[in-house]
Amino acid sequence: MNTTLLVVRHAQTLSNITGRYMGWIDEDLSEEGVWQAGQLSQRLRHWSIAAVYSSPLKRAFRTAEIVALPHSLSVQRLDELGEIRLGAWEGMFAEEIAAKFSSLWRAWKTDPSAVQTPGGESLAQVQQRAVAALESITQINQDKQVLMVTHDVIVRLVVAYCLNVSPSIYRRLEVANASLTMIQVSDDKCKLRLLNDTGHLGG
Repeated sequence: MNTTLLVVRHAQTLSNITGRYMGWIDEDLSEEGVWQAGQLSQRLRHWSIAAVYSSPLKRAFRTAEIVALPHSLSVQRLDELGEIRLGAWEGMFAEEIAAKFSSLWRAWKTDPSAVQTPGGESLAQVQQRAVAALESITQINQDKQVLMVTHDVIVRLVVAYCLNVSPSIYRRLEVANASLTMIQVSDDKCKLRLLNDTGHLGG
């Protein structure tokens, strides 16, 4: 078995610019985000892609639709690829969270792997469902190349899983909007072949 996963973080939203914590707030792409998704679509238009999977959230699903268009593929929604649920923090800005949840916020900024937001998920819980999705997708698509459009936290946690390191590595990874990460799964072993590639966006 040899499956290649093209793992994409959704393109830009307005909250990505302003710094609002979205979680499962269902926000669409900004004008810049639509352009970013189009640039990624152009990059991948001649790549062999057997299937396209996406988080159910609008920002990811629309990115997936734009990238899938040249391949005439439908996009399959998977809840497991949705962003971390942030509970009470959803819709808030960093300064608001820091003021209302000061000790928890300090812990989050230091090592989020040890934090669970009020009413939200821990990184361990998110990683568990993300890895389950990855394993399911690879089983269904053996010896194929597939696209997964998801979120910042999911990409970081899947990369940590593939490198066989603790989610504590979270703060050492950067995952830009509309970036491409490539993971190869062979005989149940992961290889990270590309991380946070944004060459299609220029600059």
